[in-house]
Amino acid sequence: MRINHNISAQMANVNLKKTDSRLSASLERLSSGYKINKAADDSAGMAISNKMKAQIRALDQASRNSEDGQSIIETAEGAMGEIENILQRIRQLSVQTANGTYALEDREAAQKEVDQLLDEIDRITTTTEFNGTPLLDGSAARTFASSNINVKPVYASMEVEKGDYNLKIDKIAQPAEITFALPQAPASISIENTTIEINESMSADAAMESIQSVCDRMNMDVERKGDQVTIRTRTTGSLQKIDFADENGTKTTVRGADAKLTLGEGFADTATYSSYGNLITIRDNEGFEMEIEANEVGDVKLRTFDAGYMTIQIGANESQILNMNFPEVSCLNLGLRTSDGTDTISVATQDGSLLTMDALDRAIKKVSNARSTLGSYQNRLEATNSSLDLSSQNITEAMSRISDTDMADEMTKYTQYEVLSQASTSMLAQANNRPQQILSLLQ
Repeated sequence: MRINHNISAQMANVNLKKTDSRLSASLERLSSGYKINKAADDSAGMAISNKMKAQIRALDQASRNSEDGQSIIETAEGAMGEIENILQRIRQLSVQTANGTYALEDREAAQKEVDQLLDEIDRITTTTEFNGTPLLDGSAARTFASSNINVKPVYASMEVEKGDYNLKIDKIAQPAEITFALPQAPASISIENTTIEINESMSADAAMESIQSVCDRMNMDVERKGDQVTIRTRTTGSLQKIDFADENGTKTTVRGADAKLTLGEGFADTATYSSYGNLITIRDNEGFEMEIEANEVGDVKLRTFDAGYMTIQIGANESQILNMNFPEVSCLNLGLRTSDGTDTISVATQDGSLLTMDALDRAIKKVSNARSTLGSYQNRLEATNSSLDLSSQNITEAMSRISDTDMADEMTKYTQYEVLSQASTSMLAQANNRPQQILSLLQ
């Protein structure tokens, strides 16, 4: 028996320290719920779980991004739905005023409503925003540069590749125009089926005032040089028409002309164009579509740039994005107004109403196609959102296996360590009492 070194007590103390350390670690796991609380617990497991945690957070944020993208689309699509309703109403008015039972005053009232509805389309286009970002004013469409300041690019579909496009404007649009001699009284003339009586008591100026009054109501300009009077429509294009009958009852119908061009380098062999006034639409069989407004003859080079897309980050990593293009749906781009704000459609006359129907059909088709494109974006984002949520769930489950505490298993260990700690404490006390027994040998 020795008194300088109590080996039994030292052994008991060492075991007690080990057990207390394990007991503390077990308490930490049970209280935090994490199996890995510091790098020393499992350095490799911590590195893996941290990567997974970053991926999960990125996936969750991408899911929120896709939901924001859906909200953007819903905002734009809702506005375009209202625009389409307005176009349907204007078309209804054109069908209504195409009926021969309506008087000029009735058509003028309908035209006032059309003007207000067109203003509302432009208002919706310029004020539809999401978080301060305009959606339908064309700022999110592909951008152009032109070598000719008298040619204005106004629209391009998403299929238009960046690059140079060459064309030649052969002829710009012309208004409908007719010139006639101011008749001697008594006489009568007819403009758009509206008769103007010129009696002997009227001066030439008074007769011109009567002609001017009728033409103003029909959106026409009047010019007099000597006894020659010229009437022309205020807008250009083949849809513009003047029906005129002179004092002898001879009827004449004149029409305006649309712009004409020749396509050059950059356009596909299958590309064709159609014109509506000075608004020219170029298409090919691959879905390419470009619109320009031409105001002067001559050679033109257009250059398109990749710009204006609204980009949605729909993944956890770089390049996992969706580019969304919102086309402009203003009256100009729908072919209902010129760049100076002049209406290209009119229901003030029966023939004008008939021609307006065709313009409205094209505008409705363009808006419907744009809404269809937005619908495809939304369907993709919904599928993306579901995929992101599922990926986040699966990675979270995998990370849980690495970093989360198995409470049942850890509680079993905790109980074991607690019993061992109590036993070690008791045995340490017993070992410390053993040197006291040596005193009996010294008595």
